[in-house]
Amino acid sequence: MVKIHLGVCGIGFGHAARAVPLVRAIREKGWSLSISSYGEGLEYLRRHGLDVCEAPRVSYGVLQEGKVSIKMTIYKNILLPVRILEQVSYELSLIDRETDLVISDTRASTVIAAKILGKPVLTILNQFNIRILYPKYKWIIESLEAASHLVGWIWLKSDRILVADFPPPLTISKYNLVFPKDIENGEKVRYIGPILEDSIHNLPDQEYLKSKYKVGLSGKPVILFKATGPLYERKILVHKLIPILVKLSREFEIIVTLGGLDIDLRDTEGSLKIYEWIENPLELISISDIVITRAGQTTLAKILSLGKPVIMIPIPGHAEQNGNAASVEENKAGVKLEEQNLSEETLKSSIDYILNSSYRIKALNYSKVFSSLNPVQSVLEEIDRLKNYTK
Repeated sequence: MVKIHLGVCGIGFGHAARAVPLVRAIREKGWSLSISSYGEGLEYLRRHGLDVCEAPRVSYGVLQEGKVSIKMTIYKNILLPVRILEQVSYELSLIDRETDLVISDTRASTVIAAKILGKPVLTILNQFNIRILYPKYKWIIESLEAASHLVGWIWLKSDRILVADFPPPLTISKYNLVFPKDIENGEKVRYIGPILEDSIHNLPDQEYLKSKYKVGLSGKPVILFKATGPLYERKILVHKLIPILVKLSREFEIIVTLGGLDIDLRDTEGSLKIYEWIENPLELISISDIVITRAGQTTLAKILSLGKPVIMIPIPGHAEQNGNAASVEENKAGVKLEEQNLSEETLKSSIDYILNSSYRIKALNYSKVFSSLNPVQSVLEEIDRLKNYTK
């Protein structure tokens, strides 16, 4: 029996969300699997019924207003080298002699552990470069970005790198996927498309879903606010956006999914349709005209794979999300709205602009490309290739 270890980054839900269909496919092959993660990723995987080992946690710093803070990140990770060593040690305890292959989803520690033990390793990622947005203290930023190159160097030690993103020119994370020329032009890196839930391929028809959720029956445009991202930043955006959406609900039909947040929003009853948690948010995305969300790559991939235009509100100071939003906006499939500029006027203007432009047609380009891809099957093919190569 083939035995695999999977290490999943636990910051936010994105990495864990794409691990679920991959785990299901691996087990359907009859292969044995161990999984490790931490933080919200750990909670997400366990919520989906998976047996997951809890690895030491790493995170980034956030100010009270929800902006990524370089100082807080440095403070929270002052012992980061020690924490990475703890993670490596933990991964070493999970990868035994019988393990045939190691898969890392954006976990450098998993790659290091696999290489120490001489195991073939397959890395899945959608971010190769760690960029930092911070206008002050340029020398600090340059030093941190230089240090972050070490992480990329570790990922490059993988036997194969699979990019879970659309192939160019529709790559969502293109600003965070700048590989060395010899690697980019070689065979180590392969764009396989976003790894999403199996249900995206067989959603019920829209009329059934509209009746199920009692949405889209009034003739008004349906706007979905999908709260995503790390817990604290999610709360910040929910509290800022809900009062604005209440005002806009006179003109639009508005749905809100909170991603598991337990927040008292009784004052909004009757004006918004709010779900604290929903098992398959893809159903709501499919019957929406526009989706408002953060700019995490996995979330954007789900929305665009269903051909829906998006209004993106990146986490302030979050370089990866700002890069994702810029890429989608350049392809005219969405509009980027800075959180500090968020108001009833700016949000309505963004909604009206999308409804009266070709953005909805451009978003369908992503859906057409996605329908031609089979990312999970691509991962299984790479597993077969690597495990056979090492026999």
